[in-house]
Order: sequence, then C-alpha cells, then structure tokens
Amino acid sequence: MQEDPRVAAASSCGVGAMAPGVADRPSYQPVHDNNTESLAEAGRCPSGDAADGHRAEDARGLEERSRRARRGVGKAAAWAFPLAVISAVLMRYGVSSGARSHAALATESKAEELCDSCCETDDEVFLPGNDLEYIKSVPSAKMCCKMCRDHEHCLAWSWGKPGHGDASEVCHLKGGAPRTLTKVAAREFMSGQTLQTDKRDAPLEVIRREVGQSMYCFALVQPEGYEKGLIAMQYQERASIFECDEYGVYSNRKMQVAPGVLTSVVNSTLKCPMGGEFGTALNTGIFLAVWAKVIADGRFLYHDWTVKVDPDAVFFPNRLRLIIQEHEEEDRGVYLNNCQFGLHGPLEVFSRNAVKTWAVGAGDCVKYFWKLCTGPCGWGEDMFIDQCLQRKLQVRRDDDFRQLFEDHCSPPKNWDTCENATVAAFHPYKDEKGWKKCLSATRGKEIVARRLRA
Repeated sequence: MQEDPRVAAASSCGVGAMAPGVADRPSYQPVHDNNTESLAEAGRCPSGDAADGHRAEDARGLEERSRRARRGVGKAAAWAFPLAVISAVLMRYGVSSGARSHAALATESKAEELCDSCCETDDEVFLPGNDLEYIKSVPSAKMCCKMCRDHEHCLAWSWGKPGHGDASEVCHLKGGAPRTLTKVAAREFMSGQTLQTDKRDAPLEVIRREVGQSMYCFALVQPEGYEKGLIAMQYQERASIFECDEYGVYSNRKMQVAPGVLTSVVNSTLKCPMGGEFGTALNTGIFLAVWAKVIADGRFLYHDWTVKVDPDAVFFPNRLRLIIQEHEEEDRGVYLNNCQFGLHGPLEVFSRNAVKTWAVGAGDCVKYFWKLCTGPCGWGEDMFIDQCLQRKLQVRRDDDFRQLFEDHCSPPKNWDTCENATVAAFHPYKDEKGWKKCLSATRGKEIVARRLRA
C-alpha cells in the first residue's frame, strides 16, 4: 500500500507521539450561574457560588485503546497516536458539570475567614488569565492573599492546595488586564480578591457564565514572523481570544507573547508543504499535534465551547456567544460550519462533546480517509476535521454563516470595511495597522447600534 506523503513529511510537519501524564492535566470547569457580578466601586468584591463537583468516568478499555492507537495504515498511525492516547486519558479521568458539592459548602465559611485584607474567598475555584506573577512555595492561601494585597497591580489571586502536583502551593497573582475574570471550578485551588481602593485597573469584574456560554479560545502562533506581533497587539487591545473566558496560545517553543502569557509547547516543527487538491497548506499533521496538546492541557473540558482562532482573524467573542446560544449540545457534540463551501480554518467552533468525540476518533479518520482517497486526500486541517466529524464520527454539523466573513467564502460586497456589527470574525488581516482598523470600524458600528437601541 502506498504511503501517505502527508505522513511521510512528518519530519517537516513535526508530529511526534505524546503520552502526557494525568498529573499534568488541570481540572478546570466553568462555575455556572445565571448572574453576572461586577464591582460597583473599587473597594467592593463580588461573592459567588463555590465550585461544581467532579465525577470520574469509566476507565475500561484504556490499554486496548492505547494498543489500537499504535496500529494503523503505514505511518498514518503517527498522526493517530497522540490523540488516541490522550482520548483514553480523558475517558478515564473525565469530568462533568454537577451540583455544588457538600465539601465546597462545608469549606466556604472557612475560606471567607482567610484574611482581613481580602473580600470573599471561594474554595474550589480558579480564576484563569490576567496573570501578573506565579510564586512557588507559598504555604497558605492567606499568604497568597497578602501577597496580592501588597502587589501594586494585583486585584485577585488563585492558590494551589498542597498535594496537587505542579499546582501545589503556587500563588497566581491576577491583574485587571486584559479582561474580566470568569470563575472556573477547580478542586485543587482556592481564589479570592483583595480590597481594591488603591489599585490600578480597579474595579475588577468577575463573572459566572450561564450554562452553554463559556468559551475556551486558543491560537497557534509561529515563533517567527508577524503572528507574535498580532497576538501582542490583541492583548493590548483586550480583543480576540483575550476576551474569552479562558485563553491559550500554542507554539513549538516556549515564549512570552504578551504580559503574563506564555505559549504552551506543541511537539511539531510547524512546517509543512503547500499543495494538494486546493493548493493550500497540507497542515493536518501540524494541527493533530496542536489538538493533542490542547487535549492534554485539558482546559477545554471545563468550558462549553472550544474555539480555534487564527491570529490574523479579527474575532469578537461576545458576538460568537450570541450565536452559540442557538446551538444546543448533544451526546456526540456539535460543531459550527462557517462557510457554504465547508468549514474554513480562521474560526473553528466546537462544543465540549464534539472535542471529546474528535479526540477519540481522529485516528480512525486518518485510516478511513486514506483508504477512501486511495492515498492522500490533499486537504488542509480545516477540511480534514470537517470531513472527519461529519462523515466518519457523525458529529452534528450546524451551518451558521454569521460566524465569518472572508475573501475565500463569497462574502457580501464591501465586507472588508468591517462595518457589519453582528459577524463574529473577519479574515485575513496580517498586519497590525489593518487589523486595528478593522477592529475600530466594527466597534464603532457596535456603539452606534447600542445607541439606536437605547
């Protein structure tokens, strides 16, 4: 049987087998509530419910799934292996939203008594993002709270309880940028806010998302070229993925792309050839490695939706949040098609269950389409995941063309003025000047629309 040239190019597309340890997997989860809380004045902190409970899922079949991952058609198994092993980890240590735990209720009053320099404190809650510093070997939440109070820019903090691996006794100091904070349930953490009367960027808003609206957004960034500059600018503008409930940036090297924002390292060179049926980047191998790392990090599990965003897309999370309200989750998941010609990669939106289904079945898709195409199908990653989810894994595909305007998807006339105040993303804008111009134009339209409604 002929070898798939996409896999043969693995040295350039850089896919390596990864079998991450369970201890490295964070256990975050959105704290769902119908209320949104903000500080009315700088000296006040919001209160909130404690964390949701966790449950472990059935672990049967872990070893068999791992063995099957090593089988495959030629070297195509090199693609399948990272996702298949990680999917087995998810099946064994999966979590789901649940009722507020009795333990959380019992410890809440104790948490609120931690220190007089803090306002209300939440046990089993983590506050992702807005990082100022990580301080190791902090023996108590009380000390972490005091460190935040003494820090010029710290408004909130999260502290890792002992006995939880790398998270243990680490104090995370949080500032006011780039956005509001979302409470995310994590049993290994305790979090709170300090008094904010004399702090920069105060007051800090802390929210709880309604069920079905929490988003984990991530971007893949090349270590060289224009993308790093775009990501840094987006952070400064408090825009794109930095408006999501949790954000992540991935690359093949560890680097700081914005204040407090470090990349998560992908096992790939991030290089691959152009060609195939549509003359596009044959980057499926790269993004299988990226997804392997996203799944290993585990943050997607604790949000309702996972959103992959290209750095050169001008993306508006709040608009997407209005769109996803109309698409309900189901057992095998749902993903949103953004173009009449099929899913386009600048903005990819998947429910939690869709990502789980993809993690379990991606290896089967590699073998299935290799056989169907009698060799390489010549697709980019967006077409591969679209065909995989829809045709092989039977994940529900909902068309919603309000997501994306781009030149490769028959957009309306003058779309690139970015004056449409409802579309969730515009693409491509590869230089900072053009990106900011698009951002300003559409934000201006939003302001006008709000005034008209008022």
